[in-house]
Amino acid sequence: MNSQIDLAGGVLILVNAYRDQLEHTLDRPDDVATGAMCRPTYSPALMDEDSLPGALSGPPPRPISAATFNQAHGVTAHSELVWRLAEQAYGEDYPAEVRPWGMTTFWVLGRCVSGLRVGPGHLLVDLACGRGGPGLWLARATGTSLIGVDWSIVGVEAASARASHFVPADRARFIVGDLAASGLPDASADAVLCLDSIFFATDRIAALREVHRLLRPAGRYVFTAPEVRTPTQPFHVPDWTPLLEAAGLELESKEAVPRQAEQLGRMYLLWLEHIDAIRAEVGDASADRLEAEARRVGPLLKSREPLLIVARRPG
Repeated sequence: MNSQIDLAGGVLILVNAYRDQLEHTLDRPDDVATGAMCRPTYSPALMDEDSLPGALSGPPPRPISAATFNQAHGVTAHSELVWRLAEQAYGEDYPAEVRPWGMTTFWVLGRCVSGLRVGPGHLLVDLACGRGGPGLWLARATGTSLIGVDWSIVGVEAASARASHFVPADRARFIVGDLAASGLPDASADAVLCLDSIFFATDRIAALREVHRLLRPAGRYVFTAPEVRTPTQPFHVPDWTPLLEAAGLELESKEAVPRQAEQLGRMYLLWLEHIDAIRAEVGDASADRLEAEARRVGPLLKSREPLLIVARRPG
């Protein structure tokens, strides 16, 4: 399953709806206070891969289909009010030109530049690219070529239409594919990007092995994803490191994404304040999902740790 739904400046209703499902049990103050110090560690060498916390090997709860993403990219993405509220919530951290679906800020983009280490003559693959904004921004900033992969044909079409605003026509293309099956050749990428989407994979290790397959030796993988401080469900990921190791990737760094809880909290308040106007633009179904997310996920923001993670294929 693959796509990052970039909704309203860094928050996608569907991304966070799924995150809420992952973290709905983390509403006890003691979980928040003690989670980081009590987080266990796991060794893939000592465990069956399917037993690694968060690996998954089947449909996640409340699975989301490509059709759901198609609707988001085709309906909700056309709400100018939603984008304006995103810019208001994120302030100077918000890359308005990019209009990201996930929690992508200028800080995230800058860390991607330093983590990916690509330039002219290199190829960057953006898995679950959605409408393509972050990958296109990075391709322009670094001079690299870009291939974006997403399972939403509406997202792929939108990304293709936006490409010429960022890079020359021969520098970027977008195709329909899956997180665990991109359809691209082995060892074809100098770097791989995946923002706010890896948790949609029904088999996280298979998705990470696809990254390993795509990367050339010493190529880097940059992704954003949360770690759950006190895991209580099999789909919670307390630590991405063992999953990376099981896929043959080496962890280089983890950094907490700054101010995310504060910015998302402002975003949710603005959604609720303007929900009637949003409803008039996107209709009842999309507005109901936004309102439900704001009320449900907002109180849980401090219980998760959003991370930007850099890994590499050995070589």
